[in-house]
Amino acid sequence: MTAEEPPAAAKPSVQTLDRGLRLLEVIALSDVPLTLPELSQQMRLHRSIVYRLLRTLQDHHLVAHTAHGYVVGTRAQSLGRRTLPMLQRIAKPEIAKLAANVGLTSFFAVRDVEEAVTLVSVEVESTRSRTVYSPGDRHPLTLGSPGIAMLAAEPPRPGERPEVTRARACGYATTRNEVLPGFATVSAPVVSAPGHAVAAVCILYTVERPGPPQVDAVVDTARVITGRLRAELSSGAVLPGVD
Repeated sequence: MTAEEPPAAAKPSVQTLDRGLRLLEVIALSDVPLTLPELSQQMRLHRSIVYRLLRTLQDHHLVAHTAHGYVVGTRAQSLGRRTLPMLQRIAKPEIAKLAANVGLTSFFAVRDVEEAVTLVSVEVESTRSRTVYSPGDRHPLTLGSPGIAMLAAEPPRPGERPEVTRARACGYATTRNEVLPGFATVSAPVVSAPGHAVAAVCILYTVERPGPPQVDAVVDTARVITGRLRAELSSGAVLPGVD
């Protein structure tokens, strides 16, 4: 068994598929194009193996080759836009309204087990907000206000952060310098049922701290999306991961 091979008991049932998906994830999570040698090193696989995987991904337009290296292809981007379509349909117009209302970059993060993943984002150029959480960005629930807001909507956990306890008391969470250095966020949870948070509505800012009207707008937007989500679920719609 070579260093690049996992123990037999840990091998996936379809090794080639597992490798291809891991390769796609490495490319998708990179901020810059990656060359074949770089991908071979990160995957800990021989270049010939990685090259064959890349060619297959290219054939399906999941990966594209540029002069600087490999990047995510158009097909992968199209599939990403179809992630949780019901939540996207409900959240997109409300997040756009929120951004226009408060004049700050606004985004919608969903829960993926113990991580918060950005699903929708609307960027606003201003002195207070000049960046955006891009769809697909993820971070632990315990880091940043989106995850803290979701945790606060659920029963207390042993050893939870004081920020979670405070968010549970006031209905929203705030953090600074936890995910993006120099930026702060305010988030309120979206719950599919009491005690079950599935997402969070968030605004992003730099220096000027949002006042009560902006915070209220975040909480109200989360309440609207929660209501529409529950209406969809009660009519028979299904959301992955939601009972």
